[in-house]
Amino acid sequence: MGIAVVPPHDGTPPEPGARWDHTAKHSVQFYGEDSSLLDELSRFVGTELVAGGAAIVIATQTHRDGLAQRLQSRGFDTERAVEQGRYIALDAAETLTKFLREEWPDADLFTQVIGGVLEQAAASGGKNSRIAAFGEMVALLWAKGNAEAAIRLEQLWNNLARTYPLFLRCAYPMSGFSREDHGDSLLQICAEHSHVIPVESYMALLSEEERLRSVTHLQQKAQALETEMAERRRVEEELRRTKADLESQVEQRTSALRQLSARLLSLQDSERRRIARELHDSLGQYLVGLKLNAHMLRQAPEREDLWSEADKLMEQCISEVRTLSYLLHPPTMDAAGFTSAARWYVEGYGQRSGLNVTLDAPADLGRLPDAIELALFRVLQEALTNVHRHSGASATDVLVWQDAEHVVLEVKDNGHGIPAELLSHFHSTGAGTGVGIAGIRERVRELGGKLTLESNSSGTLVRVAIPLI
Repeated sequence: MGIAVVPPHDGTPPEPGARWDHTAKHSVQFYGEDSSLLDELSRFVGTELVAGGAAIVIATQTHRDGLAQRLQSRGFDTERAVEQGRYIALDAAETLTKFLREEWPDADLFTQVIGGVLEQAAASGGKNSRIAAFGEMVALLWAKGNAEAAIRLEQLWNNLARTYPLFLRCAYPMSGFSREDHGDSLLQICAEHSHVIPVESYMALLSEEERLRSVTHLQQKAQALETEMAERRRVEEELRRTKADLESQVEQRTSALRQLSARLLSLQDSERRRIARELHDSLGQYLVGLKLNAHMLRQAPEREDLWSEADKLMEQCISEVRTLSYLLHPPTMDAAGFTSAARWYVEGYGQRSGLNVTLDAPADLGRLPDAIELALFRVLQEALTNVHRHSGASATDVLVWQDAEHVVLEVKDNGHGIPAELLSHFHSTGAGTGVGIAGIRERVRELGGKLTLESNSSGTLVRVAIPLI
C-alpha cells in the first residue's frame, strides 16, 4: 500500500455515482496540540455531514466535547444529526473493551461491534451517502505500550473499509513517539494508511520551498541525533567495560583482603603462641631457677656462689624481657627514631637467622612521623622474615634514604627470586605472592606510599616509598 503525505481534507465530496476509491480512504493524523486535531477533525466530519453523509466519532470525552462545540459554532445542528442517526459519538475506551480479549483485538468481535455501528450509520443516509469515521482507540492502545495491538486494530479497520463507503481517519499525539525505538513502529503505523497528515507545524508552511527547507532541517536533526545516539552507545559500552573491569578488580582485591585478614589472624595466633612459648621455655625457666636459688639462699645466705648464680638468672630474665619487648615495639624507636631501631633489629636478626644482613642508613635521617617510622619498621620485619623463610638467600642488604618528598626503604637479597608468573599476577591483581607482600602493600598504601617489587633468578628487591607530606 502506498503512503502519501496530504494536506488536510478539503471537504470536496466525490461526484454522485462515482466509483469509490478503496486505496485512498484511510488516513492518519499526527498532532502536537489538541486544538489542531479538533480543527482538522471538525472539517473532516462536518464536510460529510453537510453533504448528507454520516459521521462516527469514537474518541475521548474531551475530544468528543471539543468537536461538538466546533461543529455547533459553525452552525451545524449536532442534536438533529444525532436524532437522524447520522452522527454517532462513542467513548473510545468503553468501545475498545467490547472487542479486546487479553489486551488483543478479537477480529470477530470487532466486526460485530464496529460493523453494527457502521450499518446503523449507513442506514441513516441516502443511496450515495458516505461515512466519515474518526477513531482514537489505536492511540489508547499505543499509550498503554501495546504497539502491536494498535497496528492490528488498524488492519481490522482496513478490512471493514473494503465493505463500506468509508472515509476513515485515525490520530496519534506525536508526543507518544519520543523514543528512538518508536521509529520502526511509527513506520508500521504509516504503512497501514493510504494518507499521512504530518504535525501541524509542517502543514502550516505555505510554499513548497518552505516545506523542502523544513524537510532538510529535519533530516539534519535526524542525522545529528543518529550521531549522538551512536556516540552515546559507544560511551555506554565503554562504561560497561570499565564497570566490569572495576568489579573484577574489586572482587580480586576483596578476595586478597579476605586472605590477608585470615592470614593476619593466623599470624596473630602464631605470634601469641610464640610469645607464650618464649615466656614459658625461656623466661619461665629462668624464673623457676631463680626461685629455687632464692629458697637455697634462705637456708644458706652466706654462700657467694648462690648469690652469683641469682644475679646471672636475673640478668637473663631482664634480657629475655627486653628482647620480647623490642620485637613487639622497640623502645629505641620512640627515643632515637627508626634508624636506631633498624640497626638493633638488623643486628639481632642476623644473629638469630644466620643471614649476612647489612644496613646502609644515613646517620642524619632525623625523626619521622610516628606512623611512618612504625610502618618502615614493620615493613623491615616482614621483608626480612620473607627472605629467611622463602628466598634461600645467604645475604641481604637493607638501604634507607630520603629526599625532599619521600623516605625510601629497600631490602635486596641474593636468593632464587619469585617465579615470573607469580610476579606478573601480583603486578596485575595485587595477589599471588602470599600475605607478607600483600600486607606490606596495604600498610604502605594507607600512608599514600608505593610498593615496588622486582625479582629474577639473582634475587628479589622490595622497595617502599612513603611521602613525607
